Parts: sequence; C-alpha cells; structure tokens
Amino acid sequence: MKTQKSLIKLGQALEKNPNLIAQSQKPIKPRNYLALNPLLQKGGLHDKDDVALARKKQRRQTRQDLRKTDWLNQSDI
Repeated sequence: MKTQKSLIKLGQALEKNPNLIAQSQKPIKPRNYLALNPLLQKGGLHDKDDVALARKKQRRQTRQDLRKTDWLNQSDI
C-alpha cells in the first residue's frame, strides 16, 4: 500500500508542477564516451587503404547485380 500512496503523491505533485518531469530525468550517459570521440578514430592519412576489402565489396556488389538481372526477359537482340 505504501507504493500506491507514494505514486498518488507523485501524481499530485506532477499535476501541480509539470516541470518536475524535466528535472527528474537525468541525461543518458553513453557506456564508453571515448569510443564516440571522432578525434580518437582512425582516419585521414593514417587510415590504411585495404585493396582486398575494396575488391571484395566490388565483387559482392557485382554478384548481387547479376543475380537481380532477369536473364530470360532481356531484349538485347
């Protein structure tokens, strides 16, 4: 019963002062705030060009395009 009474009191307090909602909510802190820092990311001149990875992506895209092609209804003749 105590929780029910406290909820009723909280509801009444919020009716009187709706600004309490904004005050009671704390900003969400990310787990690892350093991971989101752009200065700590690899990039620019230091970023390595991975030729094998780029070739793999291009081959995958080509295969997907070939799979999507409707070979039977093509009118190239």
